[in-house]
Amino acid sequence: MAQNNRLSKLVSSTSKFPQSIRTALWSKAFGKIVPMVGSAKIRYLEVSPSQVTVSLANHKAMQNHIGQLHACAMALIAETATGFVTAMNVPDSAIVLIKSFKIDFQRPSKGAMQATATLTAEQQHLMRTTDRGETLVQVTVTDESGEAPIQCEMLWAWVKKSYLKKK
Repeated sequence: MAQNNRLSKLVSSTSKFPQSIRTALWSKAFGKIVPMVGSAKIRYLEVSPSQVTVSLANHKAMQNHIGQLHACAMALIAETATGFVTAMNVPDSAIVLIKSFKIDFQRPSKGAMQATATLTAEQQHLMRTTDRGETLVQVTVTDESGEAPIQCEMLWAWVKKSYLKKK
């Protein structure tokens, strides 16, 4: 059963457009939802309840002192992909929050990078049927060589918005 939250409805409403137009629409809309994502110029390549793929060009504003994507930019695309796939599955009455993440840098990166986050059917069901919880979201981050310069572990939580107001 597909989740019918506002985010999934927005994605669904673009399904008839060609991929290039969907990517532009998603990137613009999601950049307004999370301004830092828009400032970084993250591109949304694939968005579904089970998988989100984003990319980030190796542009000057995101580079470190040796011309590679900055470590924080690498973390940003992993966090963005995992956060949006999680958000595709929780009801509108809930909010998603990153609880923790761990990144191991394996080797220098080459050029632009892409992050693909995936959820299992069990994770999706849990998010759709419980008021609060947490789950490790699988993410793979690759660079232009097709290799993974970083390994990530992203723990996401969701809670009812009303729970946060009580605090």
